[in-house]
Amino acid sequence: MPFFNHEVVKKALVAIMEKKNERLWILLEECFGSGLITMNQTTKGFGRVAESLEDLALDVPDVQKQYTRYIERAKNAGWLDSSFSFSKSGRITENGTG
Repeated sequence: MPFFNHEVVKKALVAIMEKKNERLWILLEECFGSGLITMNQTTKGFGRVAESLEDLALDVPDVQKQYTRYIERAKNAGWLDSSFSFSKSGRITENGTG
């Protein structure tokens, strides 16, 4: 069901940060490149991860640093709009709105 693909992005990103498994990033590249996952789904998936950063920090102390790095990688790959950002509180900002 394509309308749940943002959950694939979320789950993959969490696994990448928890297990430091770059192979899942390659899977996301393939999914995005083939059109299976869209920019909107990627944005929503990254947003869902931002909502859970506080909990993730219990298992992955440097999760905010990693998350910021993956945001930049996703922007450079064209998966996220350049205006996408998040605050330390987990608030998402896209196109200047939050």
